[in-house]
Amino acid sequence: MPWGKSNVKRRARAVKHLLTRSQWRIILMDVDFLQKHPRFTTALGLAAVALLGIFSYSLGPSLSSEAFFLIPILFVGWFANKQAGILTAILCAISWTLADTLSNPNPSHPYAPIWNPALKLALFLTAANMVPVFKEHLQREKEWDRTDYLTGAVNKKSFLELAGLEIERSRRYHHPFTLAYLDVDQLKTVNEHFGHHVGDLLLQWVVKTIRERTRATDILARVGEDEFALLLPETQPEPAQLVIQRIQKSLYDLAQKNEWPVTFSIGVVSFIVPPTSTEEMIRKADHLLFAAKNSGKNRVKHEIVSAAPVSS
Repeated sequence: MPWGKSNVKRRARAVKHLLTRSQWRIILMDVDFLQKHPRFTTALGLAAVALLGIFSYSLGPSLSSEAFFLIPILFVGWFANKQAGILTAILCAISWTLADTLSNPNPSHPYAPIWNPALKLALFLTAANMVPVFKEHLQREKEWDRTDYLTGAVNKKSFLELAGLEIERSRRYHHPFTLAYLDVDQLKTVNEHFGHHVGDLLLQWVVKTIRERTRATDILARVGEDEFALLLPETQPEPAQLVIQRIQKSLYDLAQKNEWPVTFSIGVVSFIVPPTSTEEMIRKADHLLFAAKNSGKNRVKHEIVSAAPVSS
Protein backbone atom coordinates (compact mmCIF):
# COMPACT_ATOMS: atom_id res chain seq x y z
CA MET A 1 0.00 0.00 0.00
CA PRO A 2 1.43 3.42 -0.97
CA TRP A 3 0.24 4.97 2.29
CA GLY A 4 1.15 2.11 4.59
CA LYS A 5 2.59 2.64 8.03
CA SER A 6 6.20 2.34 6.84
CA ASN A 7 5.66 4.91 4.07
CA VAL A 8 4.05 7.33 6.47
CA LYS A 9 6.97 7.02 8.88
CA ARG A 10 9.45 7.47 6.05
CA ARG A 11 7.67 10.59 4.80
CA ALA A 12 7.47 11.94 8.33
CA ARG A 13 11.22 11.49 8.74
CA ALA A 14 11.81 13.24 5.43
CA VAL A 15 9.66 16.20 6.42
CA LYS A 16 11.40 16.41 9.81
CA HIS A 17 14.78 16.37 8.06
CA LEU A 18 13.74 19.20 5.76
CA LEU A 19 12.45 21.29 8.65
CA THR A 20 15.65 20.71 10.58
CA ARG A 21 18.07 21.36 7.75
CA SER A 22 16.16 23.97 5.79
CA GLN A 23 17.95 27.25 5.35
CA TRP A 24 14.63 29.05 5.30
CA ARG A 25 13.86 27.74 8.79
CA ILE A 26 17.19 29.11 10.00
CA ILE A 27 16.57 32.48 8.34
CA LEU A 28 13.05 32.94 9.65
CA MET A 29 13.73 31.74 13.19
CA ASP A 30 17.18 33.25 13.73
CA VAL A 31 16.70 36.56 15.53
CA ASP A 32 20.32 37.54 14.94
CA PHE A 33 19.84 37.16 11.20
CA LEU A 34 16.80 39.46 11.25
CA GLN A 35 18.69 42.12 13.20
CA LYS A 36 21.81 41.90 11.03
CA HIS A 37 19.84 42.12 7.78
CA PRO A 38 17.37 45.02 8.17
CA ARG A 39 16.59 45.11 4.44
CA PHE A 40 15.41 41.51 4.48
CA THR A 41 13.40 42.17 7.64
CA THR A 42 11.84 45.27 6.11
CA ALA A 43 10.95 43.35 2.95
CA LEU A 44 9.16 40.73 5.06
CA GLY A 45 7.24 43.48 6.82
CA LEU A 46 6.24 45.19 3.59
CA ALA A 47 5.07 41.90 2.12
CA ALA A 48 2.90 41.48 5.21
CA VAL A 49 1.50 45.00 4.68
CA ALA A 50 0.43 44.09 1.15
CA LEU A 51 -1.23 40.89 2.33
CA LEU A 52 -2.99 42.76 5.13
CA GLY A 53 -4.34 45.25 2.60
CA ILE A 54 -5.91 42.40 0.65
CA PHE A 55 -7.18 40.86 3.88
CA SER A 56 -8.69 44.17 5.03
CA TYR A 57 -10.43 44.62 1.67
CA SER A 58 -11.87 41.10 1.89
CA LEU A 59 -13.35 41.82 5.32
CA GLY A 60 -15.32 44.75 3.98
CA PRO A 61 -16.30 47.96 5.79
CA SER A 62 -18.25 46.22 8.54
CA LEU A 63 -15.26 44.56 10.25
CA SER A 64 -12.28 46.45 11.69
CA SER A 65 -8.77 45.34 10.69
CA GLU A 66 -6.42 48.17 11.75
CA ALA A 67 -5.09 46.24 14.75
CA PHE A 68 -3.57 43.66 12.40
CA PHE A 69 -1.50 46.39 10.72
CA LEU A 70 0.36 46.94 13.97
CA ILE A 71 2.02 43.53 13.60
CA PRO A 72 4.39 44.40 10.69
CA ILE A 73 5.08 47.81 12.26
CA LEU A 74 6.18 46.22 15.53
CA PHE A 75 8.11 43.48 13.71
CA VAL A 76 10.08 45.83 11.46
CA GLY A 77 10.61 48.45 14.17
CA TRP A 78 11.99 45.85 16.56
CA PHE A 79 14.20 43.78 14.28
CA ALA A 80 15.22 46.40 11.69
CA ASN A 81 15.38 50.05 12.80
CA LYS A 82 13.26 53.10 13.55
CA GLN A 83 13.36 54.50 10.01
CA ALA A 84 12.15 51.20 8.54
CA GLY A 85 9.41 51.07 11.17
CA ILE A 86 8.20 54.56 10.23
CA LEU A 87 8.22 53.64 6.52
CA THR A 88 6.19 50.54 7.33
CA ALA A 89 3.74 52.62 9.36
CA ILE A 90 3.19 55.02 6.44
CA LEU A 91 2.67 52.15 4.00
CA CYS A 92 0.27 50.50 6.46
CA ALA A 93 -1.81 53.69 6.51
CA ILE A 94 -1.82 53.79 2.71
CA SER A 95 -2.70 50.09 2.44
CA TRP A 96 -5.52 50.41 4.95
CA THR A 97 -6.86 53.55 3.22
CA LEU A 98 -6.89 51.86 -0.20
CA ALA A 99 -8.65 48.80 1.20
CA ASP A 100 -11.19 50.94 3.04
CA THR A 101 -11.84 53.15 0.00
CA LEU A 102 -12.31 50.21 -2.35
CA SER A 103 -14.56 48.30 0.03
CA ASN A 104 -16.56 51.37 1.03
CA PRO A 105 -16.63 53.88 -1.87
CA ASN A 106 -19.56 55.80 -0.37
CA PRO A 107 -18.73 56.67 3.28
CA SER A 108 -21.52 57.90 5.54
CA HIS A 109 -19.68 61.11 6.48
CA PRO A 110 -18.10 63.57 4.00
CA TYR A 111 -14.95 63.99 6.11
CA ALA A 112 -14.41 60.23 6.62
CA PRO A 113 -11.98 59.86 3.66
CA ILE A 114 -9.67 62.39 5.37
CA TRP A 115 -10.37 61.87 9.07
CA ASN A 116 -10.06 58.08 9.22
CA PRO A 117 -6.77 57.79 7.27
CA ALA A 118 -5.26 60.64 9.32
CA LEU A 119 -6.14 58.89 12.58
CA LYS A 120 -4.77 55.58 11.33
CA LEU A 121 -1.54 57.26 10.23
CA ALA A 122 -1.17 58.91 13.64
CA LEU A 123 -1.79 55.58 15.38
CA PHE A 124 0.69 53.69 13.22
CA LEU A 125 3.39 56.38 13.51
CA THR A 126 2.98 56.45 17.29
CA ALA A 127 3.49 52.68 17.41
CA ALA A 128 6.54 52.93 15.13
CA ASN A 129 8.13 55.58 17.37
CA MET A 130 7.37 53.72 20.59
CA VAL A 131 8.99 50.44 19.54
CA PRO A 132 12.65 51.64 19.59
CA VAL A 133 12.05 53.47 22.88
CA PHE A 134 10.70 50.32 24.52
CA LYS A 135 13.46 48.20 22.97
CA GLU A 136 16.19 50.53 24.25
CA HIS A 137 14.63 50.56 27.72
CA LEU A 138 14.46 46.75 27.75
CA GLN A 139 18.07 46.42 26.60
CA ARG A 140 19.19 48.89 29.28
CA GLU A 141 17.34 46.92 31.94
CA LYS A 142 18.96 43.72 30.69
CA GLU A 143 22.38 45.39 30.71
CA TRP A 144 21.91 46.62 34.28
CA ASP A 145 20.92 43.11 35.30
CA ARG A 146 24.19 41.75 33.89
CA THR A 147 26.68 44.36 35.08
CA ASP A 148 28.06 45.66 38.35
CA TYR A 149 26.45 49.01 39.12
CA LEU A 150 29.65 50.62 40.46
CA THR A 151 32.35 49.58 38.03
CA GLY A 152 30.47 48.55 34.89
CA ALA A 153 32.18 45.16 34.90
CA VAL A 154 30.16 42.00 34.39
CA ASN A 155 28.49 40.83 37.60
CA LYS A 156 29.02 37.40 39.16
CA LYS A 157 25.79 35.91 37.84
CA SER A 158 26.59 36.79 34.24
CA PHE A 159 30.20 35.75 34.67
CA LEU A 160 29.17 32.25 35.73
CA GLU A 161 26.96 31.95 32.64
CA LEU A 162 29.71 33.17 30.31
CA ALA A 163 32.31 30.98 31.99
CA GLY A 164 30.07 27.96 31.50
CA LEU A 165 29.78 28.75 27.80
CA GLU A 166 33.55 29.13 27.52
CA ILE A 167 34.07 25.71 29.12
CA GLU A 168 31.71 24.21 26.53
CA ARG A 169 33.57 25.98 23.70
CA SER A 170 36.90 24.76 25.05
CA ARG A 171 35.60 21.21 25.30
CA ARG A 172 34.14 21.29 21.79
CA TYR A 173 36.95 23.04 19.89
CA HIS A 174 39.89 22.01 22.12
CA HIS A 175 40.86 25.62 22.80
CA PRO A 176 42.77 26.54 25.95
CA PHE A 177 41.66 29.39 28.16
CA THR A 178 42.90 31.19 31.25
CA LEU A 179 41.14 32.46 34.35
CA ALA A 180 42.63 35.01 36.74
CA TYR A 181 41.27 35.95 40.15
CA LEU A 182 42.47 39.33 41.38
CA ASP A 183 42.15 40.77 44.88
CA VAL A 184 42.72 44.39 45.89
CA ASP A 185 44.83 44.02 49.02
CA GLN A 186 44.04 46.48 51.82
CA LEU A 187 40.99 48.05 50.17
CA LYS A 188 39.50 48.30 53.64
CA THR A 189 42.39 50.57 54.66
CA VAL A 190 41.61 52.92 51.77
CA ASN A 191 37.94 53.08 52.78
CA GLU A 192 38.83 53.80 56.41
CA HIS A 193 41.49 56.46 55.78
CA PHE A 194 40.30 58.14 52.59
CA GLY A 195 36.57 57.40 52.57
CA HIS A 196 34.41 54.99 50.61
CA HIS A 197 34.19 57.39 47.67
CA VAL A 198 37.95 56.96 47.16
CA GLY A 199 37.61 53.20 47.50
CA ASP A 200 34.87 53.25 44.86
CA LEU A 201 37.07 55.36 42.59
CA LEU A 202 39.91 52.87 43.05
CA LEU A 203 37.68 49.97 42.00
CA GLN A 204 36.52 51.90 38.94
CA TRP A 205 40.13 52.59 37.96
CA VAL A 206 40.99 48.92 38.41
CA VAL A 207 38.34 48.00 35.85
CA LYS A 208 39.39 50.78 33.48
CA THR A 209 43.06 49.79 33.67
CA ILE A 210 42.39 46.09 33.08
CA ARG A 211 40.10 46.80 30.13
CA GLU A 212 42.73 48.98 28.50
CA ARG A 213 45.18 46.07 28.60
CA THR A 214 42.90 43.25 27.47
CA ARG A 215 40.95 42.33 24.36
CA ALA A 216 37.31 43.05 23.66
CA THR A 217 36.66 39.30 23.78
CA ASP A 218 38.08 38.97 27.31
CA ILE A 219 35.56 38.96 30.15
CA LEU A 220 36.12 41.06 33.26
CA ALA A 221 33.77 40.60 36.20
CA ARG A 222 33.48 41.89 39.74
CA VAL A 223 32.83 38.80 41.85
CA GLY A 224 33.24 40.26 45.35
CA GLU A 225 33.70 43.53 47.19
CA ASP A 226 37.40 43.68 46.27
CA GLU A 227 37.71 40.67 43.95
CA PHE A 228 37.68 40.53 40.17
CA ALA A 229 37.72 37.66 37.70
CA LEU A 230 39.31 37.91 34.28
CA LEU A 231 38.54 35.22 31.70
CA LEU A 232 40.89 35.04 28.70
CA PRO A 233 39.40 32.81 25.99
CA GLU A 234 41.70 30.90 23.63
CA THR A 235 44.77 31.99 25.58
CA GLN A 236 47.81 29.80 26.15
CA PRO A 237 49.66 29.95 29.49
CA GLU A 238 52.65 31.98 28.26
CA PRO A 239 50.68 34.88 26.71
CA ALA A 240 48.33 34.82 29.69
CA GLN A 241 51.21 35.17 32.11
CA LEU A 242 52.57 38.17 30.20
CA VAL A 243 49.14 39.83 30.18
CA ILE A 244 48.63 39.27 33.92
CA GLN A 245 52.08 40.57 34.80
CA ARG A 246 51.48 43.66 32.69
CA ILE A 247 48.11 44.24 34.38
CA GLN A 248 49.58 43.85 37.87
CA LYS A 249 52.38 46.31 37.13
CA SER A 250 49.95 48.86 35.67
CA LEU A 251 47.68 48.57 38.70
CA TYR A 252 50.61 48.89 41.12
CA ASP A 253 51.87 52.00 39.27
CA LEU A 254 48.35 53.44 39.44
CA ALA A 255 48.19 52.87 43.19
CA GLN A 256 51.62 54.42 43.73
CA LYS A 257 50.74 57.46 41.62
CA ASN A 258 47.61 58.13 43.68
CA GLU A 259 49.27 57.17 46.98
CA TRP A 260 46.75 54.41 47.61
CA PRO A 261 48.16 51.90 50.13
CA VAL A 262 47.06 48.84 48.17
CA THR A 263 48.67 45.98 46.27
CA PHE A 264 47.23 43.32 44.00
CA SER A 265 47.33 39.57 44.53
CA ILE A 266 46.40 37.38 41.55
CA GLY A 267 45.70 33.68 41.17
CA VAL A 268 45.90 32.42 37.58
CA VAL A 269 44.94 29.05 36.15
CA SER A 270 45.37 28.09 32.49
CA PHE A 271 43.25 25.19 31.29
CA ILE A 272 44.73 23.16 28.46
CA VAL A 273 42.14 20.54 29.37
CA PRO A 274 38.80 22.16 30.27
CA PRO A 275 37.46 21.76 33.80
CA THR A 276 34.40 19.66 34.46
CA SER A 277 32.41 22.62 35.81
CA THR A 278 32.56 26.31 36.63
CA GLU A 279 32.78 25.36 40.30
CA GLU A 280 36.01 23.45 39.69
CA MET A 281 37.41 26.31 37.62
CA ILE A 282 36.65 28.92 40.27
CA ARG A 283 37.89 26.68 43.09
CA LYS A 284 41.29 26.35 41.44
CA ALA A 285 41.61 30.08 40.75
CA ASP A 286 40.44 30.98 44.24
CA HIS A 287 42.92 28.53 45.77
CA LEU A 288 45.77 30.16 43.84
CA LEU A 289 44.60 33.62 44.89
CA PHE A 290 44.58 32.48 48.52
CA ALA A 291 48.13 31.15 48.08
CA ALA A 292 49.27 34.46 46.56
CA LYS A 293 47.86 36.43 49.49
CA ASN A 294 49.40 34.06 52.03
CA SER A 295 52.79 34.40 50.33
CA GLY A 296 53.02 38.05 51.28
CA LYS A 297 50.44 39.61 48.93
CA ASN A 298 51.21 41.49 45.71
CA ARG A 299 52.10 38.13 44.15
CA VAL A 300 50.98 36.12 41.13
CA LYS A 301 50.43 32.38 41.44
CA HIS A 302 49.99 30.57 38.12
CA GLU A 303 49.04 26.95 37.51
CA ILE A 304 48.57 25.04 34.26
CA VAL A 305 45.95 22.30 34.15
CA SER A 306 46.98 19.68 31.62
CA ALA A 307 48.15 16.08 31.48
CA ALA A 308 51.18 17.25 33.43
CA PRO A 309 50.16 20.29 35.52
CA VAL A 310 52.81 22.88 36.21
CA SER A 311 52.56 25.56 38.87
CA SER A 312 54.68 28.58 39.54
